[in-house]
Amino acid sequence: MLRRRRTHRSIPIACVAAAVALVASSCQYYVAAQEHRETSPDTRPWWCHSSGDGGHAGGHGDDDGGAYDGQTKGMLSWDDCISVSVQLDAALAYVNQWPTAGEAEAAGFHQVVPYVAGMGTHHVRVQDFGAHHFDDPDFDPLEPVLEGSIIDETFDPAQPEFLMYDGNGPAARLVGMAWYVRSVDGHPPAGFAGGNDWWHVHPRLCFDRDTVEFRGQGRTDEGCAQLNGVNLHLDDYWMVHAWIVPGWTHEPDVFVNHHPCLLAGGPAPHDDPCWDMAGGHTGH
Repeated sequence: MLRRRRTHRSIPIACVAAAVALVASSCQYYVAAQEHRETSPDTRPWWCHSSGDGGHAGGHGDDDGGAYDGQTKGMLSWDDCISVSVQLDAALAYVNQWPTAGEAEAAGFHQVVPYVAGMGTHHVRVQDFGAHHFDDPDFDPLEPVLEGSIIDETFDPAQPEFLMYDGNGPAARLVGMAWYVRSVDGHPPAGFAGGNDWWHVHPRLCFDRDTVEFRGQGRTDEGCAQLNGVNLHLDDYWMVHAWIVPGWTHEPDVFVNHHPCLLAGGPAPHDDPCWDMAGGHTGH
């Protein structure tokens, strides 16, 4: 299946001004991309040159349904590189409002998935979506519509649906983010500029009927019900991660699904070799 090429040309005035002034506090990816273009125009900064297969391995139930068969990631054009840099800056500015899990929860985010190796937690603003929907006769878990939540058919690079933290307590630190978008045509969302963001689905997720907390994935409907859960069939919901939080970047592929330094027991120590896999960093 051929995937349509995606471009986003709009550059915020604030980022242009920041580039002129060489101030990278809020537009760091855009400024760095412009500087890289001036000094090394034949190469690209790491977030504009991804490799690999999207990182779908690892036993987390990720599935892209063959959407990217025959495709490869690679070096973006400069137009797409500048555009994706602006998009990443906007995302980073948004998530930086909540550097700890406690601050996110105070702002209305709900931990729906506890800490998982490779990904951390998943915090989302469920808003008006809640357990009462599971008892609504119009709610269909086979084709769920998460009405009242921030999860819908719209991709907004400046507002990722999920925040990810490095532990389950309120002091856990921000490590990443993810977008979660409902597809109306069965294909991955258009997403970021270029084409290196390879989206995936989690076809069946079990959530507690009373708390809407995660109880497992890939379970049968009967097995989920035994856990007081409702099995949501989420084949139409696509997810992509971006590893751009300082200290938690992943240079081989900014959109890889799982960060190698989020170990089963928590964040890797500073001297763990996983940081070399992530791009030569020395820890967070």
